[in-house]
Formats: sequence, C-alpha cells, structure tokens
Amino acid sequence: MANVDNALALIVDSAVGRTIKVERVRIAESTGRILGEDIVARVNLPSVDRSVVDGYAVRVGDTENASAEFPVSLKLVGESVLGRECTVAMKSRETVALATGSIMPKGADAVVPIEDSISVSDDVIGVKLATRTGQNVVRKGADVSPGKLVLSKGRRLRPEDVGVLKVLGIKRVRVRVLSVGIMSTGNELTDSIKKSKGKIVDINRLVLGSMVAELGSFPVDLGIVPDREEVLMRALRAAVRTCDMVIVTGGSSVGKRDLVPKCINKLGKPGMLVHGVAMRPSMPTGFGIVDHTPIMSLPGVPVSAVFAFRVFGRSLIAKLLDSAEIVDPVLEARLAKKIRGVPGYRTLVRVIARKTETGLIAEPLKTQSSSIFMSIVAANGYVTLQENEAEVETGETVKVTLIGELQ
Repeated sequence: MANVDNALALIVDSAVGRTIKVERVRIAESTGRILGEDIVARVNLPSVDRSVVDGYAVRVGDTENASAEFPVSLKLVGESVLGRECTVAMKSRETVALATGSIMPKGADAVVPIEDSISVSDDVIGVKLATRTGQNVVRKGADVSPGKLVLSKGRRLRPEDVGVLKVLGIKRVRVRVLSVGIMSTGNELTDSIKKSKGKIVDINRLVLGSMVAELGSFPVDLGIVPDREEVLMRALRAAVRTCDMVIVTGGSSVGKRDLVPKCINKLGKPGMLVHGVAMRPSMPTGFGIVDHTPIMSLPGVPVSAVFAFRVFGRSLIAKLLDSAEIVDPVLEARLAKKIRGVPGYRTLVRVIARKTETGLIAEPLKTQSSSIFMSIVAANGYVTLQENEAEVETGETVKVTLIGELQ
C-alpha cells in the first residue's frame, strides 16, 4: 500500500509541465472555468465622476462656513438624471440635484447628502455641511484604470468576475480546457432502474462527472464497459487518445475480474505507478500514465470512489489546469462519540457537524461502511485520523472537513 501523502505527491507531480489547452467562450458560460489569459483594463471604471449619495453637487469653497445653525444658501440650477449625460456647468454659489450614481456636473468637486440640506425655496437649497474635495464622489477610474491587471490567468472565475468582464466590454474570454473521460467497468452494472433486477445501477459516472464539472473541467461519459479484457483495452485506448485525463471506476483491486490495472500496464509505458493506497475507504485506488495521459483507477464502490476523487482527483485536476485547488473548509468540533481508525491506514470518518449552544458537535454516522452510499449523502463532513491514530475519545476536539452545509 502506498502512503497517502507519497501517492498524492507522485500523482500531482505527474502533471507538471503538461500543455494546457484553451478555448474562447462567451462570458455567460465562463463562471467556474479557469482563466487562460490575463485580463488588463482598457477603460476607466467608472467612466466619469459619479455621486455615491442622493444630494447636491457643490463647490467646496462655497460650503466652508456651512453649519446646521448657519446653512449656506445655493441656487439650484438643474438636476443630473440617472442614465443621462449631465450637461449642466455649475458656477460659484450654485448647486445641482443628484441621485446615487448620477454624473457629477462640471465645476462641482463634492456632494452634500440630502439629509444635510434644507429646501429654502423652489430654486434655493440650504447646505448645512462643510465639505472637502471629493467627498461623496467616486472619481473616474477609481475602481479600474487603463493598464491595470484586473484578473490573472489561472483564476477560477466567480460570478463577480464575470460582472467585471462585462463592464470592461469583454464579450468572450479565453479559458483552460481539460476533458476528463469517465468510464465504469463491471458486468453487474446498468444505467436502467427498470432493468436493475440482479444488476447494480451505476451512479459513479454521474457523481464523478458532476464533481469534475465543479472544478471547471469537462466530463466525458465513456459509458459502462464489461469485464472483458479485449473490450476494456479498446475502451481505454480510445479514451487515452481522445481525453486529457481518464477516470475508471471498478475493477481496481486484485481479484480475477479486476482487469483495470492489468490493462493499463499492457496499454503503454510507464503504466501503473500506484496500485493501492493506505486509506480507508478507497484502499483499491490506483494511478497510471499511458501516452502522457493520466489515468485514475478508482474503486467501484461509490463512497470509495468519491473519497478517492476528493483526496487525489481534485489535486490532479488543479495541477493539470495550473490553477489553485478548491479547498473544503475545516472547522473544529467536539466529538459526540468515540471513533476508531485502522492502524497503518489514514481513516476518513463520516460525521454530521451541528451547531449547539456550547459550540460545534461532530456526530459520527452509525455506519461507516463504504457500501452504504447514504453514509456520505447524510454526512456533511468527515474527520481524518492519521495512520498512527488508533482512536479519538468522546468530547475531544477534532477537525472536521466540511463537504456539505453546517446543520
């Protein structure tokens, strides 16, 4: 069994120096994707000086003696209407009405909030506040100015980032592309619930495909492949030829029908680099390379496949995309019940983390069997016991990796 950290380092290092493909997509389709270019501003944001409050544009010199007791009277000469250019040019002792976001009139250098003013007459406003230059004004280019690096390549685009792209006038953006082929193996598998008598409905491709998509990559459904060496060899050969990375679930152990490691070794060099990791669940996890294409051999049991992907697959994909890895939040909680690890193995114990009046509590699920998929559906986190940790007592503080919403 390979040590988890050693296996992870080997898997991630295999991605160093690989060529990264890019494509241009509409910005509406770019959320969650990995940026393939630096975004440098060519315009000012905002494009003009704007008010940040509802109020009145003023000249600072006209308000220097203003106070609540002795307001300064200014002539109201117009209004700057939202959505329109402001053509009013203010002179001394004049003011212009503004809404939040309105363009500043020429000649004004500050804004008095409406609550610091009074209406003296229809065309005279009393200002009760002395101002300073730039007060309540957002200047042209204060947010972004031409030549500024706004977003760096390798960044995972968030909804906010897409908003910035739009206001910068960018319609399409270059993003990195990683196609991940996903196949399941096993004569016992089916996609049809109606035909599931005596069969097992395959959920691995769907679940892993969703996890791959969350990372900004493209899952490619390669279907179910039977436990026949020649058929599996053909499927793997085609996958290696057409995908940037391949995930195979099932057939990863050492039984007679566990053909995946054997086929990977026969397919090309260097073949399997890892076959089995000291981790529970997910022990029959393997990794290989054929024709420079990384292949992950994951257990067929869904819980084990999911944890193997979380621990190894996410890091590999981040490295292949040359992006930062998504990191699950880790919180400290008190253990509601004693948990045990498997000596020599890194053990991932599924828990439900809850808020209580005395702090966070982590309650281990009654069943930790990897054959019970609801054990990961019901869990919103897990506690990692290191290889040398035999058990943790009730009430002790543990670190919970959250994989769901905190209850």
